[in-house]
Amino acid sequence: MTMIRLAEPQGHFRVTYSSITEESAECGDIADHGYLDWRGYPVDDYADSQWDLRDLIDRLSGCYVEGDGADVPSFISLDPESDFWLSSFWTDIAGDDAIGVTAYVHRPSWITDSSWVRVARVLGWRHR
Repeated sequence: MTMIRLAEPQGHFRVTYSSITEESAECGDIADHGYLDWRGYPVDDYADSQWDLRDLIDRLSGCYVEGDGADVPSFISLDPESDFWLSSFWTDIAGDDAIGVTAYVHRPSWITDSSWVRVARVLGWRHR
């Protein structure tokens, strides 16, 4: 059996998001989620979510950052916390009735462990 593995374009990162409204929080769920393009617009196809390192730094710096718990995380989450409404980038993603929004940067298949850890640290992640 042949396995097909989708390769990420060298130099690109994939970013997803989730937003929470009061209604979704009451149900213990998220209101919306999906892929983001480098401008912060939701897109349907993961291939349209191509961010370079400069985009990540310019648009996602200054957030509260967590990993998935591993020494080398498979993704990091970036949460602007309650200040998200101060930024048009975050409010465009979240929507008018959101009470929270989070972006997730996923580790691409082409990057080494040490390089990925450096990228995560540049964005504010620290292994705890």
